[in-house]
Amino acid sequence: MSRYRTQRGMTLLEVMIALGILIVVMGALATILTDSIRFNASSGQRTQAVQILNYLGRQIVGGNANLMPANGSQISWDYGQLASAFPDLDQGGHYANPDNYRARISNNGQPASLAGSGVSLDQYEIEVCWKNSGKDVCVKATALSSPPPTGGTPPPLPGIN
Repeated sequence: MSRYRTQRGMTLLEVMIALGILIVVMGALATILTDSIRFNASSGQRTQAVQILNYLGRQIVGGNANLMPANGSQISWDYGQLASAFPDLDQGGHYANPDNYRARISNNGQPASLAGSGVSLDQYEIEVCWKNSGKDVCVKATALSSPPPTGGTPPPLPGIN
């Protein structure tokens, strides 16, 4: 009697089916990975834009007249101007580089809800934008502050239009 058993291997069809399943699974994983990388990049840019927006808002609320345009007007910084205009902003890596963002501050005047109240506050709209896939993406906020002083003009900050 023979002690050897014949062993049967996988057929070519079984190997082809296994490879097909493997290719589909790997394709799905690659798609998920690239979407995750895009989402993380977008989140980093949004976080830095919000940090810049908060910085500008604190400056307005703190009464920095250089950042408080007259009623009905605006000031803005284009891409590449924020780092020189605000050297105290974080100058870190790619997403933290202020030059990858642009900002605009508009004075919309006194809110209608305060009319006749005797309170003198102006509403400032702050917008910070960055490029994502070649398109501008922006975050916006509103700050209330006393209007800038009318006696004399403060020295301009670099980069203010």
